[in-house]
Amino acid sequence: MNPKRWLALLLFVAVALLVVGLGRLIQPRETGHPWREATLYGRGEKVVLLEVVGSIPMGKDLEDLLSKIRQAREDQSIRAAVLFVDSPGGSVTETEAIHRALKDLAQDKPLVAAFGTVAASGGYYLATAAREIFTPATAITGSIGVIATLPQVQGLLDKLGVRVEVLKEGKLKDMASGLRPLTPEERAVIQSYMREAYALFIQRVAEGRNLPKEKVLALADGRIYSGHQAIALGLADREGYLEEAAKRAAELAGLKEFRLVRYTKPKGLLEDLLGKGFPLLAQGEAERLVALLGQSRFRLEYRYLGGGLW
Repeated sequence: MNPKRWLALLLFVAVALLVVGLGRLIQPRETGHPWREATLYGRGEKVVLLEVVGSIPMGKDLEDLLSKIRQAREDQSIRAAVLFVDSPGGSVTETEAIHRALKDLAQDKPLVAAFGTVAASGGYYLATAAREIFTPATAITGSIGVIATLPQVQGLLDKLGVRVEVLKEGKLKDMASGLRPLTPEERAVIQSYMREAYALFIQRVAEGRNLPKEKVLALADGRIYSGHQAIALGLADREGYLEEAAKRAAELAGLKEFRLVRYTKPKGLLEDLLGKGFPLLAQGEAERLVALLGQSRFRLEYRYLGGGLW
């Protein structure tokens, strides 16, 4: 390589290391609250906005949401919370984890939910943790049930001339692999698993909405409801949007005026200097893609498929 190019490369590396070192030196000490607050509107004491938009978060996104909920509960300057849900749902396990965190928050501070266009299945499940639910009349909600999808790839592999040999100990070890259809015994095992998840959904709705389980069961055949229908059936409380829900949360906290805030993550020094488009910062997206490709093909979900598989 040309000596000038070597010199330029070494100079670039030295500057990069200097920037990283300075960033570590001037980085503020941890305060116990990793999220900063950005005011959306209003003034006075704070009501925090928590958002679930798109599929129920997993992985790092799940950790971030749980961290926000935890901070909202522990921060005494936060007087109430409003949960905005625009989600078709997602994985059973992650949905229950978020619901539990929201219930802990709701025990300490008023929590009111507001629906976007779709708050169905797992999206609705989360909202049952709130004290009250606001919904647009035309929102899509309900879809109380459990679903699992299992792509069958054996036919495709046969066409490609690919043969997969499975060695196992335990006759059900390769159950739901996608390499062959389920046997009746395997189908019964999975159905039993789904039945437990369905019963948990029924329980959460009955508890959260103060409804008899028999009534919830009658509503929980997987169908969707409009926001207007949900109010009439007791699945939601009032017609309204995010601003009305935030105002109601403030009222429940005894606030005459309030400031709605959203949590944001502080940017690192490199991101401030170089921007999000810098190639080194794109690694996170690549990691997310790898994580997505590595996810199990089979999992139980509280999901409304009309809201999309992903």
